[in-house]
Amino acid sequence: MPLSQALRKLTEAGLLIALILRPPPQPLPPQFRMDLHCAYHQGPGLETDRCTALRHAIQDLIDQGLVHLGQSSVTQNPLPAHTTHAVPPLDGGIHFLDFADLDDHICMLS
Repeated sequence: MPLSQALRKLTEAGLLIALILRPPPQPLPPQFRMDLHCAYHQGPGLETDRCTALRHAIQDLIDQGLVHLGQSSVTQNPLPAHTTHAVPPLDGGIHFLDFADLDDHICMLS
């Protein structure tokens, strides 16, 4: 769930409130962006979904037991069915197999 959506739900539930608006820091840090807005800080500087302070505030609610993430269960939320389809081998066989580390590709030459 994006942090902006979590902020909205936690605010509606009365568990979290936005911070009091403060003026931008002076001088502005290099990463400060006047074109972005954070709903938690109620001001410019960053996107809500990338707000570390909001992330920590939500983690504090979890640590206090006020927010429960729920336990995943394979009986209530099973994985989708998988196929056992396999790609048949090439007619001439595989003579060279190379693993490219940079892009996680496997190259097969016959």
